[in-house]
Amino acid sequence: MQKPHPPIWIGGHSRAALCRVAKLGDGWHPVGGTAAVPLTPKEFQASIEELHRLTEAEGRDPRTLVISYKAPIYDVGRAMTGVAAGTRRPFSGTTADVVEDIATYARLGVSELIFDFRSETLAETLERMERFATAIKPAASVSGGRH
Repeated sequence: MQKPHPPIWIGGHSRAALCRVAKLGDGWHPVGGTAAVPLTPKEFQASIEELHRLTEAEGRDPRTLVISYKAPIYDVGRAMTGVAAGTRRPFSGTTADVVEDIATYARLGVSELIFDFRSETLAETLERMERFATAIKPAASVSGGRH
């Protein structure tokens, strides 16, 4: 393999994927759960803790891994329900909700967020992108969130 080589980010959030990251990866990109429901902060934290244990067992320093996360951005003010009744899906709701989610995942170790603005129509996708650019990104920057 070429040395130095481009960083190798490994995707997935199964135990097998975490083992591959621990042994071979420069970064982890869990993609955020299923397409419909992103990993909750609690689920993400459990995966990070497992990844750290596995990485240390491989004789590697888990702090050297880049942690990324693919986050869907939903319609403004639309608090999507999570799997558990009465919970809000991460990255849905008000601008303040999304800004807090950005900060939460940063505290859990995410250094790279990849936002997914896709929607059923081009107009909705563009609306989500505009909301992110004009409201969420500036608010996250002020509050210290990463973007």
